[in-house]
Amino acid sequence: MEFVTKVNIDRPAFQLSHGNPIVSVGSCFAAEIGSRLRDRLFDIDINPAGTMFNPASIADTLTRILDRDAYRPDELVKDQNNVWHLMSHHSGFSSTDPETVLNRANSRRSAAAAMLHEKDALLIVTFGSARAFRYLATGRIAGNCHKLPQREFAQTDLSLEEITAGWHALITRLTAANPSLRIILTVSPVRHKAYGLVADRLSKSTLILACHRLKALHPAIVEYFPAYEIFTDELRDYRFYAADMVHPSDVGADYVFTRFAETYLTEGEQELCRRCLALTRRLSHRQLGERNAQNVEFEEETDRQAAALATLSPRMAKAIQLLKKEK
Repeated sequence: MEFVTKVNIDRPAFQLSHGNPIVSVGSCFAAEIGSRLRDRLFDIDINPAGTMFNPASIADTLTRILDRDAYRPDELVKDQNNVWHLMSHHSGFSSTDPETVLNRANSRRSAAAAMLHEKDALLIVTFGSARAFRYLATGRIAGNCHKLPQREFAQTDLSLEEITAGWHALITRLTAANPSLRIILTVSPVRHKAYGLVADRLSKSTLILACHRLKALHPAIVEYFPAYEIFTDELRDYRFYAADMVHPSDVGADYVFTRFAETYLTEGEQELCRRCLALTRRLSHRQLGERNAQNVEFEEETDRQAAALATLSPRMAKAIQLLKKEK
């Protein structure tokens, strides 16, 4: 007897390996998928402009990356607390020092540009909401409102036609610049409760339709992964949400990632992921108490496992070095 209604996922036109450079952009769910790929030692750049929800802002960010278009001082906005922001970026880039903001933004932009132009690059895009906010001072849609006064913005709902046309043009440009680039589109299961649940469902519907239109326009390049549908149909229970009843819990996000891995990774890659994850957990281990022979043995075994995995792929070796730096 089946106790869940499983979402049927078509065989993808391409698969993912540890040899692919990956850029993941979009909502906080992009970070959920991205962090799990990073833990499995994939070479991935997660949200180079920070968390973004609407397709227009995500497209603007990718256009700047594609064009290698640097962020400029005249784009900075200062709030009432003397903190400088880029309206295109998450507040994690903000600072009381304007030069710091620009350095952070342009450093991440350059790194993402390099990855997207590499052979066999993969772009994972997670749309969060079709609702957007236009910053009246510039007339441009804001990636983040930075808690500025509401009167400085105008709410707008992006139409199916707007999203499809803009992204069709962008995908055409991206793949002209890198013909080996492949793209996975998905819609975040995170609920935008503040907009109202009916409005949020309409928004998600618009995003899903846009994804399928783009897949039809670019069938050899674009895949659609049904994260939203898996969460709302297979995990039809509030226990898979965090305490805010908006974001997926770790268990829920783990399940969706498992379905992602089953779809885009071969059995051999999935087995390699298990080895990589075991190493990541060893590297994140914190020593308790004084250093002793058992600690030394653990560290030596960790180094042996790291060295063995690093020989399999230069990208995996890079991911291991980054983890060690963060330790």
